Amino acid sequence: MKRSVVRTSTTDDPLGGVLRRLTVLGAVLAVLATGACGNTTAATPSQPATSGGGATKAATAVLGADQYLENGADYISTVDWTRAPKLRIDLGEMFFKPKDLAVKSGIPIVLEVINSGKITHEFTADEFFRSSSIRKIQSAQSEVRVPFFTEIEVLAGQTVKVFAIPVIAGKFEMLCRLPGHREAGMEGTITVTGAPTGLPTPVLKSMKSGPWLQNNTELVKAALPTWDAKAKTVNFEAGEGGGGMYFKPKELVLKVGTPHVVRLVNAGAILHQYTADDFFPTVAFRMAKDASGEYKSPLLKEAEVLGGKQLDLYLIPTKVGVFKIVCQLDGHEKAGMVGTIKVTA
Repeated sequence: MKRSVVRTSTTDDPLGGVLRRLTVLGAVLAVLATGACGNTTAATPSQPATSGGGATKAATAVLGADQYLENGADYISTVDWTRAPKLRIDLGEMFFKPKDLAVKSGIPIVLEVINSGKITHEFTADEFFRSSSIRKIQSAQSEVRVPFFTEIEVLAGQTVKVFAIPVIAGKFEMLCRLPGHREAGMEGTITVTGAPTGLPTPVLKSMKSGPWLQNNTELVKAALPTWDAKAKTVNFEAGEGGGGMYFKPKELVLKVGTPHVVRLVNAGAILHQYTADDFFPTVAFRMAKDASGEYKSPLLKEAEVLGGKQLDLYLIPTKVGVFKIVCQLDGHEKAGMVGTIKVTA
C-alpha cells in the first residue's frame, strides 16, 4: 500500500478513530517519568483494537529461544503513534538509565535511545525486539523498517527512536555488547507484563522459517575481516527535478557475492523512500548506517531518507537478476521514482 508523503514530522502517522485516540491518550498520561539509574519506568495497559475492529484472544504466548513474532504488522495498522508514550533510555559511560524498564503488552511506545556519553554505545535487546511488533527506527537522517532489530549502536551525542508495541510478556535482557561495556555495568532488563484483550493473536515462528536469507549471519561474518578493503561503494541518488522525481542511476548495477556499501543519497528537499521487495530478501544484510548510528537485522524491508541526508546499506547480493526498486510514497512512483537493481555474475 502506498503511503502519503504529507507529514508534519517523520514521527506523524495518525491512524485509528476517536476511541483509539482516547485509549492511548490515557496510557500517555499514566506513564511514569524516567527516574535515576536503577529505577523502573512503567506504562499503563491499554487495549488497542485489531485491524478487523473486534476483540481477539489475549497475548498469552511464550517466546521460544529460536522464535520471533511473525505477525507483527497486524498490531501496527490501527495505532495513532502521535499518542504513544515516549520512554527515554540514556546510554553513557558505563550505564543504562533507567537500568530496568517496565512496559505493558499492547501499548505502543517510542523508546528514545539517547547516547549522552562521549563514545559509541549499543542498545541490544534481542528477545524483546523479536517478541514485539517493531514499526521502525528513526534518526535525524533516516527511517529504517525491519521485522526486528538484532543490534542498535548509537553514536556519541546522538538519539534514535524505536517505535514498538510489546506483545509477549516476559523479562528480557538489554545490554551493550561492545568490548568491556557490559562488564563495566551496561546491562539491564525490559519487563513486559499483562495480556490485554483486543490484541491480535500472536503468531510465533521459528527463525529458520523467516523470509530472510538463512545463511545471512555466516556470509556477513565471513566477509567482515576484509569488508573495508574489498567492498564496492556505489551511490544511489533520489531527488526532485525537471518537473518530476528520480532515482539516479536508473539502474543500479551490483556484483553477486561481493560486499557493497550502497549509499542512499537524498539530494532533494523532501522525504524519499527505497523499497525493493524482491531484492532485499536475497541479500546478506549487515546493517544500515547513518550519522546517528548503526541498525542491524537479518532483513531490510524499506528505508526512507530525509531531504539532504544519507543512509548507507551494507549488503552482499547473492542472486543474479534484475529487481525493481521504487519509492512507494504517494505520487512518487508516478512522478518517476522507479528503477532497477541489476545483479551480475
